Amino acid sequence: PAQVPILIRVLEGTPTRITVRAAQWNVGTRGAPPAEEAAGVPGDPGVWAHDLWIMTSSTYAVHVAVYGPAGSGTFVVPMQTSATRTLGMSRAMGGILTVLGALLAAGVLTIVGAATREGSLPVGQTATPLRQRSARIAMATTAGVLALALLGGSKWWAAEEAAYRRSLYRPVGSETTVRTVDDTRVLTLAITDSLWKSNRVMPLMPDHGKLMHLFLIRASDASVLAHLHPLRVHADTFTTRLPALPEGQYFLFADILLQSGTQRTLVDTIDLPVAPVVAGEVRAAASGGETFVPTLTTDDAWRALSAVALGASSPLTGGGSITLTADAMVVASRDLRLTAAVRDANGAASVLEPYMGMDGHAMVVRTDGGVFMHLHPMGTASMTAQAQLLRRERGDTARLDSTSIAAAIGQLESNAMHNSAGASGTVAFPFAFPTPGDYRVFVQVKRRGTVETASFMVLVPAPSNAN
Repeated sequence: PAQVPILIRVLEGTPTRITVRAAQWNVGTRGAPPAEEAAGVPGDPGVWAHDLWIMTSSTYAVHVAVYGPAGSGTFVVPMQTSATRTLGMSRAMGGILTVLGALLAAGVLTIVGAATREGSLPVGQTATPLRQRSARIAMATTAGVLALALLGGSKWWAAEEAAYRRSLYRPVGSETTVRTVDDTRVLTLAITDSLWKSNRVMPLMPDHGKLMHLFLIRASDASVLAHLHPLRVHADTFTTRLPALPEGQYFLFADILLQSGTQRTLVDTIDLPVAPVVAGEVRAAASGGETFVPTLTTDDAWRALSAVALGASSPLTGGGSITLTADAMVVASRDLRLTAAVRDANGAASVLEPYMGMDGHAMVVRTDGGVFMHLHPMGTASMTAQAQLLRRERGDTARLDSTSIAAAIGQLESNAMHNSAGASGTVAFPFAFPTPGDYRVFVQVKRRGTVETASFMVLVPAPSNAN
């Protein structure tokens, strides 16, 4: 169990009441606790907060209901919860409990011995040697029973702890290989996790029309980004052709979405060899058969570029620039809106085209690879997961209906694009940098049929260091 801090920022209007309610993905609100009242944050109009109790690890639909003079409405935010560690016991507490346990055991033995030895004696008589021997036997028997009880309790507790540890969050196991097929580098990612191998996970769902979003970021200086979409060639194997990326070590992050709404990111570090001359589509003999090398699509994008400071303009290959700004001072854990303003070469606001259904995408990575997030104008949550949770709440079956879910996603994408574009040529991303450190923020938009990429460096201090 844990308390999850929920923060609601109202951008327009003045609500009079806000409630939050968490429902597990496979249960819905009909089996969820009642809604709880959020409270306004003093001194910060438009911000409401509540600590929501979550009892189990699962994927939840957090229903946020807003009431005000203009009416009421509810939106759903997918939320994943996982236990990540067990809590230890301090030595002092362990010592106190050991002493109390020893005193309790001694008291039980004393009571059993006295009851056997003197419990039925008339007043004033002394226990005979037989009664004393019987008392010692009773105490020894009781000590044995207590020892067995303690051993059984220890075994039970160890089994419970082992079961709990098995339920702790762990990264999905995977292996990545890069090989050259007819002068073309091919990346293959195989999921090796035992749950996947034994088919004990939910099926995958396409997110923005792709089963996997794979990101390669050069580890040495974050000067190269590739956003690719591997083809699924087996239940647990994905493959993609690699563009002409510079050689070196790369951080790999691969986003997938389960039908429960759970988002997982596969993580690896790979070494890319020198890029050969890229050939056309090829088929090559391998492992006794033919290996198909998928072609890159217009949704695949990559670029080698230098990062500029937050607030500066990053030039685009098609002319013009992107400028990224934050609506507040950047510190760790602070709620922000990162706004990207896209301009053409003549300085006019660019006309943005939907890139996989969104005005733009952003990738945030800490330069040591310890933090990675894929952002959309609605944040880190998947709109496909949101649409699936909404379908379940309406009582739809668990079966994935491509028509209905596509319609739901289309409406969510339309709302997200409307809310993100405060003015022509701008797209905003809600975000909070989770930890201090040196970050790179990559922004991708689509103009005139081409995906453009910009990079920004952001040094995030701890909150206590903020002025």
